[in-house]
Amino acid sequence: MGAAVTASCVLAQMPPTPDFDPQSDLISLHYDHAPDQDDGHSAAADRTLLESIFGREWLSTHVVAVSGTYGLNKDQFNPASDAVMEAAFDETGGWLSAHRDWDGTVAALAGRWQAEIESRGDVWVKEGGQSDLTAAIVRQLRRKAPDLPVRERIHVIQHSNWNEEQTTPEALDYVRRRVDYIRIPDANTFLNIAGGNAEFQAAATAHPVFGPIWEAAFAYYDPAERLDFSDTGELLFLLGLGQMPIDDFREHYLE
Repeated sequence: MGAAVTASCVLAQMPPTPDFDPQSDLISLHYDHAPDQDDGHSAAADRTLLESIFGREWLSTHVVAVSGTYGLNKDQFNPASDAVMEAAFDETGGWLSAHRDWDGTVAALAGRWQAEIESRGDVWVKEGGQSDLTAAIVRQLRRKAPDLPVRERIHVIQHSNWNEEQTTPEALDYVRRRVDYIRIPDANTFLNIAGGNAEFQAAATAHPVFGPIWEAAFAYYDPAERLDFSDTGELLFLLGLGQMPIDDFREHYLE
């Protein structure tokens, strides 16, 4: 009874489903990898979800992935995460490392986002970490193109109190004021299992397409300790798929 009531309360707080257009919009996938290793599982889940729905070719045009999107937790970045990012995104146009080149990543994303908005598409940020990088990109966009409608066309989706607490306060305040900031309930309530899920692990590693990606993710973060791709909850929300539990995700996208 208590669990049912809690779930109902969480669902009641969910914002309206975003108006995402897969024909014209861009998804910017952000992973802090500092220090929690759940980003590795989320990278594998994000690739699995997006390619299953839209196909691999679509990803190279409509998705950009970024690692090292940290804030106050910068000193806790885990460089072993690079192996997971390579496995998940090297085949779909590559990925950016803000850890290795923060300024270059800001410049590259500012250019990509500006081109997207000027071509009448929207940018959707899956904020799987802190908002310091997002703030830096938006600041650069407002300097380069002050008439660009960033408030209306850049949407940031965040699910975690911890991510907000680890964001530099000035950066978090700036992003909340300057773009469409969407706060959703914490996806750890349905995409996080201590002790793992053997059935999910078996299906993921045996998958003919995504198996090697999940193997890299599980080598990075042992799923017997914890299966956690809670940041993918933001992507589920963006795509209008609701709060899909781990077993449903397995049935839909891995079996």
